[in-house]
Amino acid sequence: MLVPEIDFAYDEPDVGYQRIRLHFNENLFLPEDYYRAVTALPEPWEIRYYTDPNNRKLAVAIERHLGLPQGSVVITAGADEGLRLAMQLAAHMGRGLAIVEPTYGMARVVARQVGLRPVVATYGGDLSLDVEAVARLGVGAVYVCSPNNPTAHVVKEVEELAARFSGLVVLDAAYAEFAGYWTPKLYEYGNVAEVRTFSKAWGLAGLRVGYVVAQRRLAEALRALSPPHPISSFSAKVVEKALEVGRPYVERSVEELSEVRQWAAAQIRGDKYHGPTNFITVKVGDAEAAASKLEEAGFVVRVLGGKPLCPSCIRFTLAPRPIMDKFLQQLEKVLQETSGGRSQAP
Repeated sequence: MLVPEIDFAYDEPDVGYQRIRLHFNENLFLPEDYYRAVTALPEPWEIRYYTDPNNRKLAVAIERHLGLPQGSVVITAGADEGLRLAMQLAAHMGRGLAIVEPTYGMARVVARQVGLRPVVATYGGDLSLDVEAVARLGVGAVYVCSPNNPTAHVVKEVEELAARFSGLVVLDAAYAEFAGYWTPKLYEYGNVAEVRTFSKAWGLAGLRVGYVVAQRRLAEALRALSPPHPISSFSAKVVEKALEVGRPYVERSVEELSEVRQWAAAQIRGDKYHGPTNFITVKVGDAEAAASKLEEAGFVVRVLGGKPLCPSCIRFTLAPRPIMDKFLQQLEKVLQETSGGRSQAP
């Protein structure tokens, strides 16, 4: 059998749990009380059987919680599976996909995995998006992340894109809650598949639960591409409980995180990206060397080399103040060693 060469896998090293994980953008501000409050087990008989088709009960709970129309939510195994469904639909449409860079690296990987060869659009130096230039690319779908990873900015032109672009808009809104966008709105345009997750602000990354919000006809098309039981009964139970009792915890954590972000950003001199997300991206002289030295000191960060507007960057997740104090002290030392002091934390 001839096996094709696959050269677009997402490189995800196993760093374990002994180091401080600042590379996954997990919500590190939620207290243990939150997890005790939302932990719920399915009934024994529920474990024997498959879940309800398409985890419809959970979809309805999300629709009610957010005030969304019936049939607008499609449950997925994490946000990445939501991206996969939307990009599979783009592949079926047959007119190609554009990805606005710099952005989440998995978007390109998923596109390649479903057989697409995405074309690249880029943000301007001021992080603006040229909607006309995107439209002129002639593609049938466009991927945009807002708030964007790794630049942390809200893409203010995304609604204009939804209104003027004739094809599918795949909106990655994984960080929306950090920016105060709790309820999706752009599905009303009919051509937007807004991908959300419980892994970021809601702090439930280990459950692998995401969802896509779209106008009903588009949602039905995405649901048709989904496996019939995308998440486990355990994951569904915990998310349902989180919707019932967990949001006050999440809102408080977002407020605390915002205060730490403002403080931490002020500590770092030099070029950086920061905004309404739970991470900061710093431009450095040698991203690989900086990340390696930080890992030796017990902190794992993300290397973002080779991206437009960010040829050599590291990104770190914000953590509670005691952790950030120690991290920024180490970051100052590392940046002085690897960048000649170009970006420093005083």
